[in-house]
Amino acid sequence: MNTNPRAGRGFTLVELMVTVAIAAVLLGFALPAFNDFVMQRRITTTANDFVLAMNYARSEAARLGGIVSVQALNAADTDNEWGPGFCVVEGDPGNCNDPLRVFDVGFGDGTVDALDALDGADTFSFNSRGMLTAGAAGVLEVCTTDVTIDPGRSLTISAVGRPSVNELECHP
Repeated sequence: MNTNPRAGRGFTLVELMVTVAIAAVLLGFALPAFNDFVMQRRITTTANDFVLAMNYARSEAARLGGIVSVQALNAADTDNEWGPGFCVVEGDPGNCNDPLRVFDVGFGDGTVDALDALDGADTFSFNSRGMLTAGAAGVLEVCTTDVTIDPGRSLTISAVGRPSVNELECHP
């Protein structure tokens, strides 16, 4: 026989409110960390997309037996030449209206900026042997404008056109 008259009735309003309050506090701590996590994934994805575009352009140039280029979609902003995205096109320069493939970056408060010898470069062209036609080496930095989020990524392009990715402290 059951001696407790409340047994089996459920939760009280006070118990439910305490649970909701604890959940709200935990969510308050987790949400900023989740936003940073999402931005880090966007930075990594952008860097990986650029490496993919370079390798794809090299292989397509060899397969087609002609020049294939990776071009910035909008190189007007010299501090973020590659930020809006890039395309892989046949020719030098090609036409991004008729691309082999398009990579849309556009991650809001992030930048993809070319530095060193590549500063202001808006095209990487590969010949039929998969080599860069200009042969200029340099670095592209993938960073966010949010000073609380680090690290970014550094994309080093060798003189032959091989990309490599390393972590980069964007906001020292």
